[in-house]
Amino acid sequence: MDLNCGLSNWRTLFLAIWIGCRCFFHGQAQEQPPSLLPFLPQHLADHHIPGAMVSIVRSDTVLFSGGLGLANVETNEKVSASHGFRLGSVAKSFTALAMLSLLEEKGLSLNTPVNQIDPDLPIVNAWEAEAPVTIAHLLEHTAGFDDFHLHALYNRTDSVVPKAREMVDAHKNSYTCKWKPGVRKAYSNPGYILVGHLIEKLSGRSYGEYIHATILKPLGMESSGYYFTKPMHIPFSRGYRKVGKEILPISFTSIQGGPAGEFCTNAEDMSKYLQFLLRKDTTVLDAINLPHTVFDRIEHAHTNVAARKGLPHGYGLGTYSIWKNGYLFLGHDGGIDGFSARYLYSREADLGVAVAINREGNATAMAHEILDFLVGEEPLQARTTQKIPEEMAEKMEGFYEYHSPRNQLFSFTDKMFAGISLDVQEEYVLTRSILGKARDTLYHAGDGLFYKNQEGVPSALSFVSEKGETAWWMNESYWLQSSRVLRLVKFFGLILSLLGIISFGVFEGISALVRLVRRKEKHPLSHYLLLGACCSFGLMFLAFSNAMSDLPQAGNLNLNSGLFFISPFLMTLCTLGALGSWKRMSNRTVGRKLYDSWVLLSCLVMILYLWKIGFVGLPLWSY
Repeated sequence: MDLNCGLSNWRTLFLAIWIGCRCFFHGQAQEQPPSLLPFLPQHLADHHIPGAMVSIVRSDTVLFSGGLGLANVETNEKVSASHGFRLGSVAKSFTALAMLSLLEEKGLSLNTPVNQIDPDLPIVNAWEAEAPVTIAHLLEHTAGFDDFHLHALYNRTDSVVPKAREMVDAHKNSYTCKWKPGVRKAYSNPGYILVGHLIEKLSGRSYGEYIHATILKPLGMESSGYYFTKPMHIPFSRGYRKVGKEILPISFTSIQGGPAGEFCTNAEDMSKYLQFLLRKDTTVLDAINLPHTVFDRIEHAHTNVAARKGLPHGYGLGTYSIWKNGYLFLGHDGGIDGFSARYLYSREADLGVAVAINREGNATAMAHEILDFLVGEEPLQARTTQKIPEEMAEKMEGFYEYHSPRNQLFSFTDKMFAGISLDVQEEYVLTRSILGKARDTLYHAGDGLFYKNQEGVPSALSFVSEKGETAWWMNESYWLQSSRVLRLVKFFGLILSLLGIISFGVFEGISALVRLVRRKEKHPLSHYLLLGACCSFGLMFLAFSNAMSDLPQAGNLNLNSGLFFISPFLMTLCTLGALGSWKRMSNRTVGRKLYDSWVLLSCLVMILYLWKIGFVGLPLWSY
C-alpha cells in the first residue's frame, strides 16, 4: 500500500490506523465516513445535499466504499454502500469500453466509418468524401455533431427501453456536422447514442444487455446497469432538486439517451471499477476481450487537431483528463435529473475517487475536497520551459473567438460573451477575458505547446488552422484569432440595445398605465408601437427563461414555447410599424427625440441579431 502521494505524516498514520480497523471489523465502518474525512457530512449540510455515495480506493486497498446522508428524505432512509445512484454521462466510459470490445470481436477498428456499419444513418456531412465520421470521432466527440435538442431530450412515450435506433431517429436533427470531422471537439450526447445503436447492430443484442454481459459482469459490477426506469431489485436513492431554499423530490424521468447517460451504480461497484483502472487489471481485460495496451488509447485523444499536433492528453474514449493536486487525473462526470456524479483516478498518485450525490448540483466539488485532503496542495512542477520565439509571439498576440459550441441553440451566449486575449511576454502567455480580466498564465513547453498555471503536462496549443488562420486550443476548446475591436463593438452594441429596450419597456410601460388611469393626453402611435416591440422582447426573454428552467416540458408545445415562437414576430411587426410612422410623431424635445431614436435603433439591432442566431420562428417543441 502506497501512502506517499503528498500525505503528511499524521494523515498517513491516521489513514493506516483506520484501514487496519476497517479490515478487522470487515467493513462495519462503512455506514459512516472514515474519520480522516470529517468534512464530508459538513459538505452535504453546507450545500443542502440529501445524500451521497463515495468510493475511495488505492490499487490494492478500498479505503472507503459507502454512503453519507439520506437516500430518501421523506422516509429518513440512509445511504448505504449498496444504494443505487444515477451517474448520467459516466455511462460514456462503459459504452466506450463495450464498443472497443465489440470492435476487437468483429475485426473492425476505431477508424471504421460508421456508414460502413449502417449506411442508413441520418448523418449530414459536407466533408463525407474526405472525412467520413468514424467510430473514434463519436467516442472522442470530434464528429461535429450538435448536442441534445429539446424535443428529443426526454422519452415521454415508452414504458420499456426503446431500441437505440429509435433514439437515433429521435435525435436526427443533431447529426449534421457543423465542421469537418476530426478537427474540433464539441461534446455530443447524440454521438454516444449512435454508438449504442452500432453496438446493437453489430452484436444483435440491446446495448444494455451487451454492456452488462461484456463489461459490467466481468468487472463484478452486478448491481450496475443502464436503467430506463427505476430498478426495483436494488435499494435506490431518490433524486432531489433545489428550488429556492427548498429541496424537492423529483421522479425518475427517462431520457432519450441511454448509451450516453442512463448509467446507474453504487459505491461498491464503483470501487471495483476504480481499482480495475488503477491496476490495468489484465485478468479483467482478457475477460472483456481487450488488449493489455488498451489504456494507452482510452486515455489519450487522437482525432482532434490538437492531438495530432502533439498535445498529449484531452478527451480520449469516454474519459478525459484534468490536472489536480500535482497529478494527472482521468475520469468523467455526469449529471441527470436529481443527481450529479464524478469519478477520478491517477496511477501516479495511486488513488481513485468516485462521488455521486442525489441532488442536482456539483459532485465534482466534493471529489476535489477529498483530493485536497488526501493528496494535499499542488507542489511546484519540475518541468522544462522555453522562451517564446519572437515570430511565434507576434502571430499569437491578439484576440480569439470561440469556435466549437456544444449546442447551437445556446451558441449565441458564446458569440456575445466568450472571447479571450493572449498577452504574450517573453517567457509566458497571459490570457484575459473579453473585458481584460486576467485568467490563466501559460508557459511554453516547445513546439507551440503550453503548460497552464502549475500543470505538469501541456494542455494548450498555438497552431495554424487548415485555412491558414491563427488558432488556439485550450480547455478542449477551439479558438480563432479575430478582431477585438469588432467584437467589443458588437458586444457593447448589444448591451446598449438591451439597455434601451429594457429602460423604455419599464418606464414607458408604467407611464402608459398612469396615462390610461388618469386619462391624460396619449402618445403618438409610434410610441405605442415601440412600447409593444419592447414588451414583446421582454415576453420572449421571459418565455425562453421559463422554458429552459423546466427542460422536461421545454420540448413540448405549451404556453412558454408558444410565446417564444410568437414574440419575435410581434416585435418585428411593432418595430417596423414604429419605423414607418416615425416621421409623423408630434413635436417633442430634442432629448426625447434622441432617446426614442436610440430605442428604435435598439429594437432594429436586436431584431437583426435574433434573426441571425435563428431565434425568429424557432419552434422549441420540435427543436
